Amino acid sequence: MESSPQMVHERGGLEETPQPQAGPSGASAALAQEIAELWGEHLDSPGVGPEDDFFALGGNSLAGIKIIERVLQDHGVRLSVRDFYLAGTPTKVAELIEQGRAGT
Repeated sequence: MESSPQMVHERGGLEETPQPQAGPSGASAALAQEIAELWGEHLDSPGVGPEDDFFALGGNSLAGIKIIERVLQDHGVRLSVRDFYLAGTPTKVAELIEQGRAGT
């Protein structure tokens, strides 16, 4: 499986991948809301918020794959299943999309 584009920083010979951060420097609120609405469609759960947890909403592997494919279709960014699951919220998934768009 492919992994989403990630930023890699070297310090003292060690590589680390930063985790997306929520907040003003993170994903735009509009994109996070768009992702929340997408989750609502696939999880049959209207009113999903940007900080709601995928698995707490009843998310499963099939729904995750469908959402990942829709993100690729709509935004041109391929997310790995691992990254999607670790992100866990629409806000963090939106940040991964923005990172992918930026090529980082």
